[in-house]
Amino acid sequence: MLKIGIMKFFNNSVSEIEWNSFFRISIALYCLLNLFSFWADIPNILLENAFIKPEVIDLVFDGYSPTLVDLHHYLTNLGITLAFDDFVYLVIYIYIFMLGLLLLGAFTRVAAIASFILQIIILKSMNYYLYGADYFASMALFYCIIFPKGKFSLDYMIKEFQINQSSLKWSLLLLQAHLCVIYFFSGLDKGLGINWYNGESVWRAVSGHNYNGLISLADYDLPNFIYISIGILTLITETFYPVFINYSKTRKLWLTLTISMHVSIILFMGLYFFGTLMIILNVAAYYIPYLKKDNSNASSEYEKDLENQLAYEK
Repeated sequence: MLKIGIMKFFNNSVSEIEWNSFFRISIALYCLLNLFSFWADIPNILLENAFIKPEVIDLVFDGYSPTLVDLHHYLTNLGITLAFDDFVYLVIYIYIFMLGLLLLGAFTRVAAIASFILQIIILKSMNYYLYGADYFASMALFYCIIFPKGKFSLDYMIKEFQINQSSLKWSLLLLQAHLCVIYFFSGLDKGLGINWYNGESVWRAVSGHNYNGLISLADYDLPNFIYISIGILTLITETFYPVFINYSKTRKLWLTLTISMHVSIILFMGLYFFGTLMIILNVAAYYIPYLKKDNSNASSEYEKDLENQLAYEK
């Protein structure tokens, strides 16, 4: 049975792509890459001699959820002596290990819960260095906890299980509804001012000194109508996202517009992780679930033939 599971796991040429498995794998990989992106700066952000002392950051919080400082004090009170810097790295290594389990789909639920809790603790301990993508990552890890486990996982390879299709459906609807709310109110907020209609916000975004994009437009004297057109298109894309992304005939168009918008954010604003995370969420919610499963019957026949072949070898 284990041999069958291994061969099914690695031979997925005719198997269906699961949106929930894609979501879990992508989010785990994203969180790992996000952590490694500032690995060299950890001593300056989280350790005892950081630019802002951990104790200072800890003072601004309400104390309802723990920080690394709180946990270290708790261990010290229990009589466990461990240098603060060593403790920080210990937590980070455990976080990496749990994300690795989540990536592989091993002990998926436990790994998701542990990854979510540890990420919250680490983020709260570096609050002054956060931006929107970090909060979206927390949301995504929480969804990894409540979403059904997928077949593309070590859990399924070791022991097959039935996926609750009703739970899978409602999980997808939850993710889609969340994205619709995000984009609608983002577009609504932009539309309340004049800066997105006259192109000023777009110009500031691609020309500001506080952004470090791969492509800089600050050196080019572009016509005003380009900034105006991009601003209005952004407003339309976000505000009407809930309508046209859920209409089958316009879904691909709106998904293309949305992903193009986030690719532009990556290229021209340098918000690599924010843009990447939003692309992952959109692909998981509105691309993979609507792929045609032309090979679903072939997949079932392939698995039966595989089992018969292994039985014959015995």
